[in-house]
Amino acid sequence: MVFKPVHRGDNGYTDIVEGRIEKDSPIIEFIGELDELISFIGLVKAYLRNSNIEKYRHAISMLTEIQQRLMSVASYVATLGKKPSSIDKGVVNEIEEVIKKLSNEIVMPRGFIIPGSSVESSLLHVIRAICRRVERRAVKLLRERIIDSNTYVYLNRLSDLLYVLALYLNKLNNIEEELSSL
Repeated sequence: MVFKPVHRGDNGYTDIVEGRIEKDSPIIEFIGELDELISFIGLVKAYLRNSNIEKYRHAISMLTEIQQRLMSVASYVATLGKKPSSIDKGVVNEIEEVIKKLSNEIVMPRGFIIPGSSVESSLLHVIRAICRRVERRAVKLLRERIIDSNTYVYLNRLSDLLYVLALYLNKLNNIEEELSSL
């Protein structure tokens, strides 16, 4: 049996769990930004696997978990917040603990980091920047009560985790951060 997708024409609408919605709605913009973030995280994981799977095993595992959580957020948003979010206070506390643990492993630089010290950390800075964009898109959904506060806080803390993880990977590789002189 051959799968034949149903095409309803491109009339500026798309389907989500709760029905048809405009493609330029804040909900679709947010889901699209999440999709980009999830995909770029996959690129980073593939690079780390090819680089040194043993050295980066923990980071790869962490990134996989993040992808799964973000996919769950996309699913949650597609219901317009009608199903409960899988991001609860416990998940927020978990990410806080991971940030704290990694922060204790590194020396936080004084000043602004210029990404580019290593490919590994630079890739993490890219996904951190995308995550910040996702967070900015989420503000409107939070205000409209389409996402809950735990989901929003998770996205905020996720970008912090990605920042600390970028620094941690450089520490693993004995690479110094390049700091802005301005």
